[in-house]
Amino acid sequence: MISDRWLAWIINIFLILGSGYGLVVACKFGSWRLRGYRALRLALAQRSAPLSPAPGPARITFVCPVTRPVVLQRLLLRGLAELAERVECICYLNRGPSALAAAQLFNRLAPQIKTDYVAFCHQDWRPVDRDWVAKTLEVFATQPACEMVAQIGVAADRASLGGQIVDSHGFKGRAGVFRLHAPDEQCCVIRTHRLRELPFDEAALPEFHFWAVDYAYELQKRGFTVWSTAALGYHHSAIGNLNSRAFKRARRLLRDKYGPGCVRATTGWV
Repeated sequence: MISDRWLAWIINIFLILGSGYGLVVACKFGSWRLRGYRALRLALAQRSAPLSPAPGPARITFVCPVTRPVVLQRLLLRGLAELAERVECICYLNRGPSALAAAQLFNRLAPQIKTDYVAFCHQDWRPVDRDWVAKTLEVFATQPACEMVAQIGVAADRASLGGQIVDSHGFKGRAGVFRLHAPDEQCCVIRTHRLRELPFDEAALPEFHFWAVDYAYELQKRGFTVWSTAALGYHHSAIGNLNSRAFKRARRLLRDKYGPGCVRATTGWV
């Protein structure tokens, strides 16, 4: 049998290794967020003077599930208030007994949307460009069959795992708008009438993951296209827990629906 002394040594070793791993992870994600904050401050400093919202009705409604109202106020709502165009905003306190999965929440809030476009976004996302709305909605007008525009996503490329990342800073050094295979879920814009014709698949989306990927696949099956926007946005989160039970269940259900090769992480395929 292992003596108490050796058992104590083994426990201490595991504690030291665990603490070291935790420190490395904390430094990694902390550095990502620090770089993100610096990039955000630089982008905001380079913007023009504050503009009053343009007259006229709003063209887009932002819908946001909220778990941390303080974060919502500090990021999303502040960013929307600085836009050069009027927007609507619907926030839902998605915690406690009233918490819903993404598909349920968005389908139930859809009747409240009065504008032509709806943007589903995270509470810790914010637009950076003051003309974010105009730049994003221009993609719908200029790209044939476009029915979804995202802040970031994955371009179709079977030569590399998961495709190639396309973000609002450009693709391979080239600024512009690019066609996506699957979008990221930090901010996705859809035509309101399309959402009412094609609701989210609640049976396949019982968790709060993959809703944008599933919807993009449904659109592309029907001959529509998905594109990125060149408008800058900021997302505070680094990454979610890809090993959680909810994430694994959502991934399994999506693969059951589209095949084993459809999902890599939250975007793209394997």
